[in-house]
Amino acid sequence: MRLYVTAVRKWWTAAAAIILMAVICQLSGTSSIQLPALNGSGVAPLAYFTPLLVSSAVLYCLNQRADHIERTAVVAVAVIDAAFVGLVFVLCLAAGFVTGFDTARNVLLLTCIGLLIAQVGNSASGIATGMMLLIASIVAGRGPAGSHSWWAVLLYPPNSVPAWSLTAVLLAAAGIRSVKASRKP
Repeated sequence: MRLYVTAVRKWWTAAAAIILMAVICQLSGTSSIQLPALNGSGVAPLAYFTPLLVSSAVLYCLNQRADHIERTAVVAVAVIDAAFVGLVFVLCLAAGFVTGFDTARNVLLLTCIGLLIAQVGNSASGIATGMMLLIASIVAGRGPAGSHSWWAVLLYPPNSVPAWSLTAVLLAAAGIRSVKASRKP
């Protein structure tokens, strides 16, 4: 199974994405990107986009398959996947000391949304949904003087209880949904 994890699922890409996210957040500092905005300023910090690296990598890894190996595996591949997704989340929270805990929270949030959408559609639609939510939050969710709309959860500060609560609810929903999906014959 070790070869399956590294050669088929390619979970090392998620670890590389976490490292890249931390490096970009550390090096970019206050660098920003000009974007169109409906309200307020059109300037967005570069760090807002780094959670997409990790959430896309996780969904990419989960999309890699070798059905003949999965059907004959001694340990259910869904259990291994759940362990690796959990490990990615723990590593993202640890990276939060470098990137900021709002970035770590946004990784969890975008990944959970992507997992839920991927179970209905596919992993590409899960990645696209996370990307569109991030862009919509930045373009339409920000107001003047650093304020934000109630629905733009990705823009909430790192210590926001509602944002962490929503992340926990989505994490539970994605976990329950993936357990039910893995039990299907």
